[in-house]
Amino acid sequence: MNPNTLAHDDTGSLLTVDANPLPLRLPIGSAIFVFSGEVWITQEGRRDDVVLGFGERFDVQSCELILVSGLRGNARIYAASPIDASARVDSDLFALLSLRARRLRAEYIDRVAHSAWKLMLSAFADSLVYIRRAIHAIKERRSSRLEALWHRVSTM
Repeated sequence: MNPNTLAHDDTGSLLTVDANPLPLRLPIGSAIFVFSGEVWITQEGRRDDVVLGFGERFDVQSCELILVSGLRGNARIYAASPIDASARVDSDLFALLSLRARRLRAEYIDRVAHSAWKLMLSAFADSLVYIRRAIHAIKERRSSRLEALWHRVSTM
């Protein structure tokens, strides 16, 4: 049995398959792209099996178990999520991966920007606390000076 056996949806993964069938359960709308080599694909409930070569795709149309095997040695496949698969209706694997990379970069930039915003707000809140303490200290000093001055004036 292939060590890559998936018990869950593993879309968004680049997988190596060999002659041993790799069982996959992918959501409807997903796609399998062949990154290198050739693969044999069969899915429960489908009448025909499919053989795909480099750059070709298999669209997942049911939730039934899919078995993928490498032909003539190992092959690499990319299991695209329904969002990624629907964004590209052609079989251009590299365009799909570029699109996914752009989306991942955008998500990363959003996370970094959110973290930076939280850090900036925290620093601003800390500076407000420091300013309030400084103002309080100034008021205390002014108050004690006024009391000292009033004491001098009243004793004259």
